[in-house]
Amino acid sequence: MEEKTYTAADLSEQLVHEIKSFEKSLSGQANKNLVVIAYEKEEPTKGGTY
Repeated sequence: MEEKTYTAADLSEQLVHEIKSFEKSLSGQANKNLVVIAYEKEEPTKGGTY
């Protein structure tokens, strides 16, 4: 199995706040303590698929 690495997204303070608000809302709807993680999507390499 191919191991993938991910780069954490570099986000503005406002976007981080929006993600935290979404995380809180989603956690309430699911009745679970959820975590939302943001990674930058890399373009597939030539001949590769994602």
